[in-house]
Amino acid sequence: MAAWFTIVAPLLPELIRAARPMFTRSREPSQIPQQIRELQDAVDRNDLAIRTLASEMEQTLSALKQASAQLENTILDLRRQQAEQERRLQLMQWVAAGAAATAVLAFAVAAFALAR
Repeated sequence: MAAWFTIVAPLLPELIRAARPMFTRSREPSQIPQQIRELQDAVDRNDLAIRTLASEMEQTLSALKQASAQLENTILDLRRQQAEQERRLQLMQWVAAGAAATAVLAFAVAAFALAR
């Protein structure tokens, strides 16, 4: 928290000076209509900014939902591929074990034939 404050602290006087002239500070009754207009303008600007932000957030959320759906599909595809690869690996292990057993049997038959 202190990190952002050390960055903003030198700028605070400038920010305060820039914000002061935004609204009329006089307490004279003749200035009240002007103050009301300034406040209404500020409300209108804030309303527009909030609506823009809301529409951007809505677009961002829909893009995130779409990306999430695509990611889920990708994960499902990867899991299917992994299961298929594991099945093929297990099959290859059985084939290799059978080949090794056949080789041992062939070696034993060859050794028996040579011994006779």
